Formats: sequence, C-alpha cells, structure tokens
Amino acid sequence: MRFEAVEELAVEEVAFSWRARFPIAPLVPLRVTDAYAAGEGRLEVWLLGLPLQRRTGPELAAGEAIRYLAELAWAPHAMAANERLEWRELDARRVEVATRAGSARVAARLELDAAGDVVGSSGDARPRAVGKTAVPTPWAGSFGDHAVLGGIRIPTRGEVRWLLPEGPFTYWRARLTGLELDSS
Repeated sequence: MRFEAVEELAVEEVAFSWRARFPIAPLVPLRVTDAYAAGEGRLEVWLLGLPLQRRTGPELAAGEAIRYLAELAWAPHAMAANERLEWRELDARRVEVATRAGSARVAARLELDAAGDVVGSSGDARPRAVGKTAVPTPWAGSFGDHAVLGGIRIPTRGEVRWLLPEGPFTYWRARLTGLELDSS
C-alpha cells in the first residue's frame, strides 16, 4: 500500500515518532502513528478521525525499541551521541547494538559494507502481532542507494521482512526523499 510518512528519530535518547498517511480512497486517508519514548511503545490507527486500533504494552515497547536500533542507518550521528546504546563488534562487517526497553534488553545486528555504510539490519526475536498475541519472530532489513541528504550520508531505500517458516514476508518498503536536522 502506498503511503507518505514523516519520522523523527532522537539522537541522544532511544525515541522516535513515525506518522504516516495511507490514501485508501479519494479524500479518505488512513492515519498511523508508530512511536517509542521513555520506555513505552505506541501504535495508533485512525480512519475518518475515528480510532481503529491502539496498542501499547511491553511487547510493543520491545518491538519499537528494536525498530529504533534497526533504523540507526538514518541517524548515524545517534550512533556516537546516544549513550543509551551498547555496542559489540561481531566480526569485520557486523555489530550488535542494544538498549533497554523497560526491564528487557533488546538488540539488533547492523551489517556494514566495505565503505562503512549500513546495508542491513536483523534480529532473532522481534515481537510480531499474530491476532491478539505477540510472537517473537526473526526479521531482517536491507538498505541501499546511499546518498548525502541534509549533509549526512544515509541510505535512501529500505525494506524490512519477517523471516517466517514458509519464507520471507516483506511488510515495509520505502524510499527516503528528504532529511532535515533539528538542532533544538
């Protein structure tokens, strides 16, 4: 489904807000807010100003914190400035980055190419909604088409997929069209 979104990623703390608009019919957008701050995750879906879904809780918080870690490719300055991130080198091309989501430790692996660009992210157990339960599920993301936007070299293309027993399921694919730095 096509969408337009704006995401704000914090640099000095583990926090983000993603607000998307999905045009499902002329003049009828579905609005989605996906966010994480102060150890709490939030997912809201609205149609015609009416709430369709609102999720919170520890599993969502863990999943949203993992999302922040996986999307550090779009905020490389946070890699150096965010003291809430724990780093561990796995090999010459992969690192693990971790943080706390409430009382849980969550982590993602970032894959680098020879130039040092982040080209992938992955993890073993991101909570995935299946009905009303959260199922820890392996996932992977890929990044590409790196370019300088807002004075920072970042990927302009990305996609994320669940690694399901029946095969990978891509659930998000996007192209970044702009970057603004907020120094406040």
